[in-house]
Order: sequence, then structure tokens, then C-alpha cells
Amino acid sequence: MYDFVVVFFTKYLYLLPVAIFVGYGFFTHRKKDFFLFALVVLPVSFILSRIAGHLFYDPRPFIDSSIIPLIKHVPDNGFPSDHALLTGTLASIISVFSAPLGALLWVFAILVGGARVLAHVHHTLDIVGSYLIAIISILVFYPFLESARAVFSRVLKYLNIEIN
Repeated sequence: MYDFVVVFFTKYLYLLPVAIFVGYGFFTHRKKDFFLFALVVLPVSFILSRIAGHLFYDPRPFIDSSIIPLIKHVPDNGFPSDHALLTGTLASIISVFSAPLGALLWVFAILVGGARVLAHVHHTLDIVGSYLIAIISILVFYPFLESARAVFSRVLKYLNIEIN
């Protein structure tokens, strides 16, 4: 039963935060700010993760030991964890708009990251590094949200797109 739960969390639990994130985006009264923030922070987080992955190599646990992973995985660089990066970035974005929902998404992010460590496809460093990248992505863009909002509004108006 333990292996089943770890494998399920490792492979599928990240979909729940994605669904919550998308749902929140459609039902929040701050749609424009939310989508603007997401459209900038998600790519920034991804780009920073790729840079970090080129600067730091951490072989997956099953590469440098005789541990057999609970799921099949390509034996490549484990740093940073894409699953942890995605769930951490979604949780970080939501946290800016709704602290309680952000806390819930952080719980899911930690469950996903922990499961990936328990499944022997990542080290703890890969997971924590991903969360730090997610938080840094928010901190980099948040101070510019006000000025970006005006530009985003003009672009939407020019394209004749209305978001309430």
C-alpha cells in the first residue's frame, strides 16, 4: 500500500494543484492581475530552473547507488525537479492572491516533492532547490506588478480582449 501511495503521489498528485490553480484563475475577481502574474512568473521560473540545471548537476538517487526507483525515469540530471518546480510555482503564485489557498497548494507541493524523494527519483536538494527557484521567481516579478498591470491592460485593450 505504501508503494502505491508514493507512486500515485509521484506520478499524478501534481495534477490536483494544476486544476485548483486553473479553477482559481477563472473564479477570482482579480483575473487580470492573476493571469498577468502567472504569464510572467511561470516562464521566469522555468527559465531560472534551466539555468540552475546547467550550473548544477545532481545525479538521480538510482544513478549513484544501487537503489531501484519506484517509477521508471530517465537517468539524467535530477536538479531541479520539474514536478516540484511546477507545484511550488503554482503555490507561490496563488499565495500572492489567497494565503489560505496558497498554503493548501504548498501542502500539495510538499507531498509531491516528498513522494518523488521517497520514490528515489530525486534527492531532497532537487526538491528544495525547485521550491527556492519558485519563490525567487515570485520575488523577482512582484515589485513590478503595478507597472506591468498598466502595460498588460493596454495590450489587452489593443487586442480587443476583455478580462474582468
